[in-house]
Amino acid sequence: MRTRRSIPRIAVAFATVATISTLPVAAQDAAMPASGLQAEFIRDIEDLEEKYLGLADAMTGKYDWRPGEGVRSVGEVFMHVAGANLFLPSMAGVQPPEELQGLEPGQVFERLGAMEEETDETAIKDALREGFAYAKDAVAAVSDEELDGPTNVFGQETTNRAALTLLVTHMHEHLGQAIAYARTNGVVPPWSAGEGG
Repeated sequence: MRTRRSIPRIAVAFATVATISTLPVAAQDAAMPASGLQAEFIRDIEDLEEKYLGLADAMTGKYDWRPGEGVRSVGEVFMHVAGANLFLPSMAGVQPPEELQGLEPGQVFERLGAMEEETDETAIKDALREGFAYAKDAVAAVSDEELDGPTNVFGQETTNRAALTLLVTHMHEHLGQAIAYARTNGVVPPWSAGEGG
């Protein structure tokens, strides 16, 4: 069974669902699909990755800021996204990294919380990069024929296509949160800086 590559130490703190999926993640240098849903998702993920990493650099020194008690900090939002990018593809039948296999369902959320405790900004940026790279490879590993295959996402019967859609919409949801955090801290998102902020 192939896995993409070893993941950074912080990502090992994260787990996947107990039901091990069967599709291997594409090799790091495997060709990405040129058309179809996977290609569109991968292009979207690449755009999201650029925006997240741009915000991660722009928010340097502010990773511990949070809008209120009980709400994720900047760094926790970034780590939440990195962890989800490793976890959510398993719901579409993609095998997780070897380091994350075989854990019980209850360990998933426990490890999610542990992952979000990382405070080192370099480690957080590395985890973001790894999570996005893994997500792109995972999307490429699901063939067109497998998109309509049945799966279970948080107790709901659905398709692998819906699981991949959740992966991408989750990234968009938290990008909006990260943008709001940046703006509240007087940080203009880098892609908006040349357009009047």
